[in-house]
Amino acid sequence: MSVNFYFGKASCDHHHFLIDRLAQKSRVDPQGHFFYLVPNHIKFAAEVKVLKQLRQTSGNQGLYAQKNVQTFSFTRLAWYFLKDTPIFKIPRLSKAGNQMLVAAILQDKQAELTIFKANQVQIGFVSQLAAQLSELQQNLVTTAELTQLAKSPLSANLQAKLHDLTLVYQEYQQKSQQQFIGNEGVLNLLAENLQQRDLSHDYFYIAGFSHFNQQERQLVEVLIKKAAEVNLALVGDRESFLTKQDPNSLFYRSSCLYQALARSQASVKLLPITNAPKTESTSLLNLEDYWIRNSRLEFVPTSAAQSTDSLQLFKAADRQTEVRQVAIKIRQLLQQEQGHYRDFVVMTRHLDLYRNIIEPIFQQAGIPFFIDLQHEMSSHPLVELISALFDIQANHYQYDDVMRLLKTELLLPQTATGQPLDLGEFRDCLDLTENWILKTGLNGSAWLQSADWQVFRFETTDTDQVLTSQQEKQTQQVNLIRHFVQATLPPFFEKLMQAHTGRQAAEILVNFLVETGVARQLLTWRDQAIAAGDLAAASRPEEVWNTFVQMLDEYVLIFGDRPVELELFKELLLNGFAGAQYSQVPSTLDQVTITETGMAQLQNAQTAFLIGATSAVMPDQTTQPALLSDSDRLQLADYLPLEQADLAQTSNIQLASESYLAYLAFMLPKKRLVLSYPQQESDGQELKASPYLKQLAAQFALDCPLIAAEPPAGISVTDFGRFFVGNSRTTLSQLLNLARKNQKQLPLSFQPLAKWLKQDPQVGQLAKRVFASLSYRNVPEKLQPKIVDGLYGKTINTSISKLEEFYTNQYAYFLKYGLRLQERDVFELSPANTGEFFHAALDHLHRNLAAQHTSIAEISSQQLQQQIRSITQELLRLPQFQILNSSNRMQYLSRQLAKTIRQVSWTIHQQLQRSQVRPFKTEVLFGQVGSQEGLRPLEFQLSQQHAVRVRGKIDRIDLLQKDQQTYLGIVDYKSSQHKFNFRDAYYGVSLQMLTYLDALIKNFDLLLPKMQPDPAGAVYLHLQDPKLDLKDVLQTPFEQAWLKKNKYEGLLLAEPELLELLDQELTQDKSGVSLVYPFRRRKDGSYAATGKNDPQLITKNQLKLLLWHNELLIQQAAAKIFSGDLAIDPVLWPDKRSAMQYSPFKAIMQFDAMLAENNYHQLSKMSAAEVLEKIQAERSK
Repeated sequence: MSVNFYFGKASCDHHHFLIDRLAQKSRVDPQGHFFYLVPNHIKFAAEVKVLKQLRQTSGNQGLYAQKNVQTFSFTRLAWYFLKDTPIFKIPRLSKAGNQMLVAAILQDKQAELTIFKANQVQIGFVSQLAAQLSELQQNLVTTAELTQLAKSPLSANLQAKLHDLTLVYQEYQQKSQQQFIGNEGVLNLLAENLQQRDLSHDYFYIAGFSHFNQQERQLVEVLIKKAAEVNLALVGDRESFLTKQDPNSLFYRSSCLYQALARSQASVKLLPITNAPKTESTSLLNLEDYWIRNSRLEFVPTSAAQSTDSLQLFKAADRQTEVRQVAIKIRQLLQQEQGHYRDFVVMTRHLDLYRNIIEPIFQQAGIPFFIDLQHEMSSHPLVELISALFDIQANHYQYDDVMRLLKTELLLPQTATGQPLDLGEFRDCLDLTENWILKTGLNGSAWLQSADWQVFRFETTDTDQVLTSQQEKQTQQVNLIRHFVQATLPPFFEKLMQAHTGRQAAEILVNFLVETGVARQLLTWRDQAIAAGDLAAASRPEEVWNTFVQMLDEYVLIFGDRPVELELFKELLLNGFAGAQYSQVPSTLDQVTITETGMAQLQNAQTAFLIGATSAVMPDQTTQPALLSDSDRLQLADYLPLEQADLAQTSNIQLASESYLAYLAFMLPKKRLVLSYPQQESDGQELKASPYLKQLAAQFALDCPLIAAEPPAGISVTDFGRFFVGNSRTTLSQLLNLARKNQKQLPLSFQPLAKWLKQDPQVGQLAKRVFASLSYRNVPEKLQPKIVDGLYGKTINTSISKLEEFYTNQYAYFLKYGLRLQERDVFELSPANTGEFFHAALDHLHRNLAAQHTSIAEISSQQLQQQIRSITQELLRLPQFQILNSSNRMQYLSRQLAKTIRQVSWTIHQQLQRSQVRPFKTEVLFGQVGSQEGLRPLEFQLSQQHAVRVRGKIDRIDLLQKDQQTYLGIVDYKSSQHKFNFRDAYYGVSLQMLTYLDALIKNFDLLLPKMQPDPAGAVYLHLQDPKLDLKDVLQTPFEQAWLKKNKYEGLLLAEPELLELLDQELTQDKSGVSLVYPFRRRKDGSYAATGKNDPQLITKNQLKLLLWHNELLIQQAAAKIFSGDLAIDPVLWPDKRSAMQYSPFKAIMQFDAMLAENNYHQLSKMSAAEVLEKIQAERSK
């Protein structure tokens, strides 16, 4: 039999030449069988090309078919010849099954292994070992040869590695030959089978290869020996096949392949490919000549490219801009040349860097495309469901695992009729459940508890649960999900734990998925995709289920009778899915192909775009992922026979082939090659041009223009059309960018284009909206009275803190309290939670003592601590504080909170020892709607229709009595340091203290009906466990240093009689600074505030002024709310703090201080005297 080697440069059409030979031979031997062999991933395209060319050769213009011509890959060729043989009935293992077999062998050989013993349960190691065993099989290494290699004078580490490798490989080979067949074993069986066949009328044509492994080489040698004729096309020139092989040669792999096959043949024909080059461009032919000669270190004089259209370069600001420019060029060339989408191919070295960028940009540009990259199954919902199932069991119903399972939407509750719950209803229930879990921290055993979860909310004014009809409905929805999880998963886990063998575990898992409707739901997805016309998506549910079933079959085949290890079971399944891929068949023949340069191509592309040509990937930095490292392979090189030399190939050899891969990519198109690269990554990392691109730019004097992401302000219409006009949709986007660069005005020369786009039937409506946005101003519209009444009603019932928010950020107030937008509650200990805990503890303390007819000042420190201990334990059992029992960390924090409460209560105890003040009431409500208790609200009638009613809760009211004089004052507990600021009070951003004081004064008659008390003032108490400075403790007694750190701050009436009662230590005979309140006593007996800019002592008239202004602010705020006026003017304090700094509504407000219409409400610096003067002037008007 004969073999013909045909050589030709990449500019030649190897496939066309071989198909011509095939057609000629078919006419000579009409009864012959013809096989066209190509790499697996181009088999479909090759089959189309073969049939098209044969039809043209035959002159047939209609339908055409061929029964004697087959287009196969090597594995498909094995199926063709072996499908009816008994040997092919032996179970064939997939990649996942192969890994299962290796894992089983590692278990069996555990006692004999050395360095592999510790890694036997590591699935990553199992995958690596399986790949290494496959490499040994592909190179036809026998167990005896591997044993002999292990005896060679190698390093101790490599000898140990080969020792274990030999043990595993021997068992692996035995099982592969007797029980299972892997993909590698099939080619050996095919070679043996063909030895026994008559192939005298069989002709083989092989193209698209530059390298065979030893199995493939052996098979081809059998074909050469037995077949009528074998024709093999290789890329290269005559010199490369006849000279000594050089690893750095451009055609090194092709020449090695030729030499390896020619050695065993008596006579070899090495013939040139004689048809005309497929490459039509002279510039590309010159590029080819340069690349070949340069690889041989020949001098090639520089010359300008004959056509700047045939060879182009450009650089882009980033990858998005680069791909967008490619899409624009495709659209433009399509219009200019009246071609087809299949005339274009987009290549890059690593497609994963562009995969998520190309799809949206090409879709927006209206370009059909096919990404020639295998999609892994590992991200399919079924895989996520299986992973989550095992994790739920291992981690005991943790939030992340349960949500991962439910969000696959494969496992759905069933209705009474046995049908899956409506998907929309399920999603609503699941969203509510997730929100409630995030809010409450329910986890673990809470999913399995007998009592239902109860959805409730807490009012900020008390500690009682509030349950409404809405919460009752939400409770039902949340428990629907909980009951489903509770009824579905525990029985499955119980069965799985009772499984003794791998077969039982596999049966339990697959039965669970079928019985719970997972398999049915996959079929539903398939039918929905078919109905939508998405055939690629329609095939995936069946593919992933079939892969799952196949892996279970293989697992049972290998581990069926072994004791089950659930963790290994899970890892084997997930690792199998990670290596499994969906089938890839183009949905149409006319589309742009997007592929990688490292893959064999069969394209008739007119234009090729080679994107991402950076120094990081061209040449690529290759690494050896196999078990044998580069250093191991170098050691083995001297002991391997010639036919197994591939085992000694290191990363350096692979790196040398990068120039060849680039060469194939350069010569793929017929007419035009466009190379490009991005200047930076999305994270700002700088990228540099590939040395290949630089070589071409220098050799052919090519410019590499920079393509900007957006058109510059002064761009001409010509340049805009050249770089930014693709289809209507992309042109519209770039026109909008241009207008923004020109102060939201399109230059006159571009307005006709804008007018045309507005009239376009496809994008006209979108264009009108887009251009209308140029006149958009970030200014809210005034609300209509009907909307205002719907949002707020006729009377605003509000807390004063809400009105503070209004003055701080008016639009945020509208969003939060008008539209009632809110962030999702999460299970965390916030400052609000700690404040609520402190308030509740102190309120319980004062109420308990009042019930015992005593006060905190009258009990001992020991009694006080006992009270606090009992109260904190009681509080920690309340639902709103369950977070403090949720984890060890939270339990630690709860102890810290309890410690702070003890310190605060001791502080209050010490303060009361120095003063005649006594707590009178705590947690006093005023203005609570529907409440029969508490004080009257602050109520203001704004008009005949509208009113505002202010409510609140006063933390503590203190009472002072001496003789006939009575004072009532306010203490407001704060979790952080607070001082009264006159400026903030004037501008309305600090209204609380004055409002509470106003409410107190207006309710004197309810608090002390038979008395006429005077206001004492209002002060803040910082609830803290402070750190004391050592020098303070050494210089003063501990109690004084402690009190100094916990002093009250706020406003007090500047009346000597009052101040004397507040601090008894400052008597007439003693002057100094109070350790309790913010004032000092001078030697002359007068009193002064300790603060300068914001003095804490004020007169009654000054207090009246402040209260008058405070009431005015309340009324003005309510009036503006009712008016419907909305303003985006967040407060900016003099220290540059902004109301936008921590606002959750930034994305909604879109506030931008650079916009003319968006301005901060800047608070100017003002002293207390200036504030009082301004208020007095306003009141006098």
